[in-house]
Amino acid sequence: MIPPESGSSPGSPRISARRRLPVAFLCLVLVGVALAQAAALAGGLWPEEEQRLRVGLKLFPAVLGAVEDLKRDHSRDGQLHIAVGYQTLDASVREVVSSIEEVGEVQGLRLKVRPVPIADLLAEADASLAAVFVASVGMASAQLQRLSEGRGVLVFSPFTGDVARGAVAGVYVTDRILPAVNLAQAERAGLRFKAFFLRVAHHEE
Repeated sequence: MIPPESGSSPGSPRISARRRLPVAFLCLVLVGVALAQAAALAGGLWPEEEQRLRVGLKLFPAVLGAVEDLKRDHSRDGQLHIAVGYQTLDASVREVVSSIEEVGEVQGLRLKVRPVPIADLLAEADASLAAVFVASVGMASAQLQRLSEGRGVLVFSPFTGDVARGAVAGVYVTDRILPAVNLAQAERAGLRFKAFFLRVAHHEE
């Protein structure tokens, strides 16, 4: 028989300790969950959104390269100016900027990438942009539509539902991963895509 701890009456401390163990364990679990949630929010994205973001970064150069007359209509000073639109500047946004910069060039045109708050993109009239990569979730449909229609540029969002709600292109995930395109929105933005891209892309209604 294990003796009770010194300075305590027999029996009661051991019972109390047994009762405290499940409570302590539950507290640790709750703290762990809270920390995991905080970490996800600190990065700005939940795991599923983070996965879609990474897939989008792989698809984005090909989608941008499939825009017809890219050099004639969307290049400035021999470069393609890409805005990474965000609501909160966090690690995931910086990663998007870095990843697109590493692509180097599309259609022989150097990529010039900068992070820009969504509010500024909606307010400013910057004619130099070739595309906007949306790096934050939760944009309203009207915002997505204004970005492409007001600027006549490719608005690419990898997040669930954004292509249907007004982004020109994004990610379609089922049993396989495809680029997604909203042709009606592309037409409103004055954009056309090459035939090979349209054959492989998912067409969002």
